[in-house]
Amino acid sequence: MKALAYDAVMAPLGWMGLTEARRKLVRGLAGRVLEVGTGTGLALPGYPDTVTSVTAIDVDAEALERARRRRPDAELVHASVEELPFPDAAFDAVVSSLVFCSVDAPARGLAEVFRVLRPGGELRMLEHVRAPSSGLATAQDLLTPAWKRLTGGCRLNRDTWLFVQQAGFEGVRRVQRLQGMSELIIARRPPH
Repeated sequence: MKALAYDAVMAPLGWMGLTEARRKLVRGLAGRVLEVGTGTGLALPGYPDTVTSVTAIDVDAEALERARRRRPDAELVHASVEELPFPDAAFDAVVSSLVFCSVDAPARGLAEVFRVLRPGGELRMLEHVRAPSSGLATAQDLLTPAWKRLTGGCRLNRDTWLFVQQAGFEGVRRVQRLQGMSELIIARRPPH
């Protein structure tokens, strides 16, 4: 039931532009792609034909069953981003969409993403994050404890860009939206 409720909540956000944002997130990818925190697989149908294989992980088995309906050819794995069950340099790209706000150990998760991404491979993220304005950031800080309980762990005030940099990624592109409360992050594992 949790997965069905998630889809119901996400539907209006999809109509308001989240579906298109997810399509843009995966546009132009090629090769072997890992999607972390796939949830019910809302981004899975949007991958281009240049992607030769999609592996998607999530910690929620019920959500993965819904994801299977959206992309039957994807390899779906019940796993956590903090402990990825894949060999080093196994993927050409890694994608996350509204995931790292609820990862308990984001630094460890991004270290794992770095490990499984081939040198020169790309990390693409669409995340809601801590706002750059002190007023909005303070509001996020105040709302986060209650929001985290209501949403199963989502933190409104996470500085995801900092975690990406600390993991060793090179920033390629960072686009802030919604007064900086949402970010598109494109980063690359250094080639050496």
